[in-house]
Amino acid sequence: MLAITGRPQRLCAGLPRRDFLRLGALGAFGLSLPDLLRANDTAPVGPNRFGQAKRCILLYLTGGPPQLDTWDLKPAAPVEYRGELKPIATRVPGMQISELLPRVAQQADKCCVIRSVTHGDNLHTSAGYTMLTGSPHPAANGRSAGEVRPGAQDHPHIGSLLAKVRPSRDGVPVFAALPEIIKDAGVNTYSGLDGGFLGKQFSPFRVEAENDRTRFQVPEVALPADMTAERLQDRRGLLDRLDRRLAAMEAQPTMHDLDAWYRKAFSLIRSAKVREAFALDREPDRLRDEYGPHLFGQGCLLARRLIEAGVGLVSVYWHYEGPDDSPVWDTHQNNFDHLRRRLLPPTDAAIAALLRDLHERGLLDETLVICMGEFGRTPKVNKNAGRDHWGALQSVVLAGGGIKGGSVHGVSDRIGAQPADLPVSPADLTATLMHLLGIPAELEIQDRTNRPLRACDGKPLWSVLG
Repeated sequence: MLAITGRPQRLCAGLPRRDFLRLGALGAFGLSLPDLLRANDTAPVGPNRFGQAKRCILLYLTGGPPQLDTWDLKPAAPVEYRGELKPIATRVPGMQISELLPRVAQQADKCCVIRSVTHGDNLHTSAGYTMLTGSPHPAANGRSAGEVRPGAQDHPHIGSLLAKVRPSRDGVPVFAALPEIIKDAGVNTYSGLDGGFLGKQFSPFRVEAENDRTRFQVPEVALPADMTAERLQDRRGLLDRLDRRLAAMEAQPTMHDLDAWYRKAFSLIRSAKVREAFALDREPDRLRDEYGPHLFGQGCLLARRLIEAGVGLVSVYWHYEGPDDSPVWDTHQNNFDHLRRRLLPPTDAAIAALLRDLHERGLLDETLVICMGEFGRTPKVNKNAGRDHWGALQSVVLAGGGIKGGSVHGVSDRIGAQPADLPVSPADLTATLMHLLGIPAELEIQDRTNRPLRACDGKPLWSVLG
């Protein structure tokens, strides 16, 4: 469901602007006269002038997938490191991945596996921030996840950077995220999920899951039966005229954010493309089955439909589910049982289906697919048959959008603990993604105090580009 949040702001000592005027049917959708000052957006940097990726799907395995059991197995390591799973061959000679990823193995010619991503943060919330923004969190490796909270000074998500430089067209959002706001232990919200200091206008359009975790809530963006797009546009004109008169009365910078949600909601109401994207039942049963009934698989299918509708970047986060000892990929206990029963099978189905589907539709060459988590997991299996947090090494998989398929970048040491060659920082990974998406690595952005900042300090990994 599309949520339009925030508290009404008062005009001087008078009534809240939300109570000042409601525009007919718009009020039913929470689209009253915007309460806040118009966002002081800077002009877009320009269209996608370089890089091949016109769109992007980011698959985020919340909790931290174990590198030794997925993309970087170590069959020659001692058993306390290599664990229970065995490697299998892929379509790419010499590239092996987990036995629990047989479908992805048949799509490996489309993938680049980066086996040397490294950073020093072992805390879910701050490590997630680092991977999603390419910038280290000021409170990295803090005492608890609760100390790392989203804030107005956060560095923006890469999807927000894309929204900054790529203008929305026809009311279609540039950046979307599903199926929930990710949290550590279901409580502490990760930082780096939104626009940060760029403001809420660059935060994602959020798609929520139904309570049964098997499907998605259709955003309340449909027009009433008697409300045509033409009538809606007439009301938008009235809204703009009134706001121009009232804007001079506004002064507080915090007013910008709520207004952004009104604008986004208004645009979405007019976007038939977005409404159509949610009709997953129009896909053939065979294809829906191939993605899998799991919410992650259906999320990947919805992501494909959203990018076809014109969304620039869709983040699909692994949702909070499962037993208390591992509600996401945080497998401190029973790692191998969780991987076999509920984590890797739906991941294998979803990723393989997505890559094949994009390829057959002629979309993969211009669609960047990323699969990653906040960190890897400890090389040594613990006493509870689990693996713990390990920022020193993780594997990240890239495909499409200018990536050199059928390749491996970087090498880890013999027990999968540290990079042995070609280490990759989150900043360098982010710079690579930005380059492929046409976001200049040297892009200068401004925080809420107008302080100029570099969007990313990394350098693109030229060797992974096709």
